[in-house]
Amino acid sequence: MNATLSAALIVKNEEMLLSKCLDSIKDLVDEIVIVDTGSTDKTKEIAAKYTDKVFDFNWIDDFSAARNFSFSKCTKDFILWIDSDDIVRPADVEKIKNLDYSDKEIILCKYQYSHDEFGNVILSLTRERIIKRSLNLKWEQPIHEYLPLNAKTFTSDIEIHHYKKGGTSERNIKILESIVKKNPKDSRNQYYLGKEYFDFGKQKEARIYLEKFVHNKFGWWEDKYLAYFMLAQIHYSQPNEFKKYIFKCIDLEERRSEAYYLMGQFFMDRQNWIKAIHWFNICLNTPIPKDLSASLLLDYYTWLPALQAVVCYNSIGNIEKAKECNDIVLKYRPNDSRALNNKTILEKALKKAVPKQDGQGKKLNLGCGAKTIQGYENVDVYKASYIDAVYDLCEIPYNDSTISEIHSEHALEHVGYELGKKAIKEWFRVLKPGGILDLKIPDIEACASAYLRTTNNEMVNGFPAKLWYLYTIYGIQKSQAGEADEFQCHRWGYSKESISALLTEVGFRNISVIHYDGWGTLSLHVTARKFRETIKIGWIAPINWEAVQTRVRVLNINQWLYSKGYESNVVNYPEIISQNYDVAVVGKCFDIHHYQNIKLLKQHRKTVFCDLCEDILEFPYVKEIIKICDKIICCSHVLEEKVKKINLNTVVIEDAYEK
Repeated sequence: MNATLSAALIVKNEEMLLSKCLDSIKDLVDEIVIVDTGSTDKTKEIAAKYTDKVFDFNWIDDFSAARNFSFSKCTKDFILWIDSDDIVRPADVEKIKNLDYSDKEIILCKYQYSHDEFGNVILSLTRERIIKRSLNLKWEQPIHEYLPLNAKTFTSDIEIHHYKKGGTSERNIKILESIVKKNPKDSRNQYYLGKEYFDFGKQKEARIYLEKFVHNKFGWWEDKYLAYFMLAQIHYSQPNEFKKYIFKCIDLEERRSEAYYLMGQFFMDRQNWIKAIHWFNICLNTPIPKDLSASLLLDYYTWLPALQAVVCYNSIGNIEKAKECNDIVLKYRPNDSRALNNKTILEKALKKAVPKQDGQGKKLNLGCGAKTIQGYENVDVYKASYIDAVYDLCEIPYNDSTISEIHSEHALEHVGYELGKKAIKEWFRVLKPGGILDLKIPDIEACASAYLRTTNNEMVNGFPAKLWYLYTIYGIQKSQAGEADEFQCHRWGYSKESISALLTEVGFRNISVIHYDGWGTLSLHVTARKFRETIKIGWIAPINWEAVQTRVRVLNINQWLYSKGYESNVVNYPEIISQNYDVAVVGKCFDIHHYQNIKLLKQHRKTVFCDLCEDILEFPYVKEIIKICDKIICCSHVLEEKVKKINLNTVVIEDAYEK
């Protein structure tokens, strides 16, 4: 069925925009109705060139009133409402012309509300844009007005593009403040007032109204997602509060990418590259949801997390993955100067990179010199009969996560600060999850202090004291095993605090730093592990610890997991959720408190193991808890057989890990 179509606009001082808008629809619609709310420029003159239906309306701070007036002047079968800063592109003009209106009442279109500098859509939402006139629908709300969708709706792929002419927050805030003052419990206007305050940079005021809105039981759930998202941004510098709001977002709608992106940015800003990558990859694997109405930040699903992932992968030395992500950015933004610059840098780095192979769990002794270790691949930058392989500390020829241990004794100080950081990132890259770093370096603070407090009248290791400590700081600067003299120069120094901070920044955990005498040099012995980032385990601490065997079992197993590189901690129920643990281990206490909390963990999609170390199946709430847990850890096969009648997912392990 063909239908006639009216276009309805409300305008004020739009002389710079109106012609472009009307040119885009003049061959589409059968009539154009323009309602002017008080223009003082040439808006009405321009309007008159396109239509004789130009009406005046006295502005009363009510968009719905003006739109209803514009609808009342329309005479065709359907009404397309459009603003002066909107455009209908030719392809969408044809879609509207060819639309079968026979069974349509309200036609929903994509409102492409914001664009980047390359014309890509960055904010999109679904709006009712073409309405059957005979429905006689009335606009509601003085601002952020809407039509009630109490008729048959049809979701189309038609797009209306908006090119915002300027900020209107001050005007909007004034109107909304008046509305909320009259009706302080109005959930919708609580949200919009909080949003306008947020957009205008008034975070304190925004927080007040957004908090009211999310606790208002009448608030629309999609708006609540965005309200929690804004609250997370307001509390960005407060980790616990930030995570609380972000996980509220995810709990409401896990198909949206915005919260995942902000989590990635949160960890990236704290230089926790591995966790940042985890969240950015979720963004890149999250398709744009097709059935949501609220505004979507499309960048967060496409190029923006890829751009941030480039930085993260590069920071841990994974140039290949960095380039893959940069290629994604260029797919969406081929002229982005950042991506083009990254392309040049990454391609240059890849050309220099040593071809990679499977490390097969090898142990590496890097910068070994003449001090080789049996069972290790002994590596240095010069050839010698006792050297197994020649390559640089910063360019290890093995694939990611294929090396079990790296030992390096008095080598890192021989490269500068930036190369030292690069080396540690490279070590982290090649180590397996749970892999060990065993590092020995001079203690710059101890060596410098010793230099200051001694004199050349004293002797250390056969040298005048001050000269010896200069060597410990700057290197012996003479060949020790046939290498070039320059290889014996020290180019940087590390303290206990600085090396710990650097290792933490790269992603190492379980960091231990102790002092030792390294070849007569005041030195640091550092050990660290690469965490298994894929699993984060939280043990629910018993309310009381009177039973010694319970305390020993929990702490010892937790310590064993931690020693293997898992992130495993004794925590409480709220921390499992707020700190994003993957697995919760429960079972030391069984009561209504634990039962309710375990149900809450399951609602938050946590994997829950129940550690059952004795036959207490007849105790209150034990069977109920066993039934809802994902796996039951039994201390004996006899107990396992009884448990399987309640939950088939069981495993038998030894009663406790012993040191």
